[in-house]
Amino acid sequence: MSLTRRSVIKGAGAAGSLLLAGGIRVWAKVEQPGLPSAPHDYLRLSSALLGVEAAALEPAPRPGAAPLADTFHALCDEAAPVALAALLAEFGQAAAGGAAAPEIAQRLLEHEGEPRPDGVGAIARLTMLMWLYGVWYGGMETARMPGSADFLAQAHRTALVVSVHAYRNAWIWRFAQTFPAGVAGAPGAWSEPPPGLARFLNEA
Repeated sequence: MSLTRRSVIKGAGAAGSLLLAGGIRVWAKVEQPGLPSAPHDYLRLSSALLGVEAAALEPAPRPGAAPLADTFHALCDEAAPVALAALLAEFGQAAAGGAAAPEIAQRLLEHEGEPRPDGVGAIARLTMLMWLYGVWYGGMETARMPGSADFLAQAHRTALVVSVHAYRNAWIWRFAQTFPAGVAGAPGAWSEPPPGLARFLNEA
């Protein structure tokens, strides 16, 4: 969409391998059953931020795994409930006014060509990056935008792997038409022709 959005994604990607190699912890609540359902506007918001149709965002359901939208929304609500509510309210107002998804995403992520410095901008960036990498980049967010610490609970000003399910189905792998190490295909799959793009977009 813009230089700011690309730079956010690029910066997270460069840090991702270091974070994951360092064995960062997994979000504690992901193992708890019964995460509340995310509001539909959170899925629509996520679709606008990623530029991916809402119907295609979620991977195929797996037994015992909560939908990723529910997981990401619950983590945002734990980390910054006031900022999350403001983000959803602003998105809903913009969508009701007929603004196009790319325009809405730009409003939520940026202000005058720079990363938006308030809680709405912080949670918009963190939501986008969870879908892309399966990681909560709270530490990177507060390092690059120190003011974001005012909107995030102290325990969430760090990096967390959201869940194994989220990491395995991160959009970075689906865009690249591959799987992360350790969760590749069945034994011998390396000898088969690479699956088509639809496999990664619809069946990851």
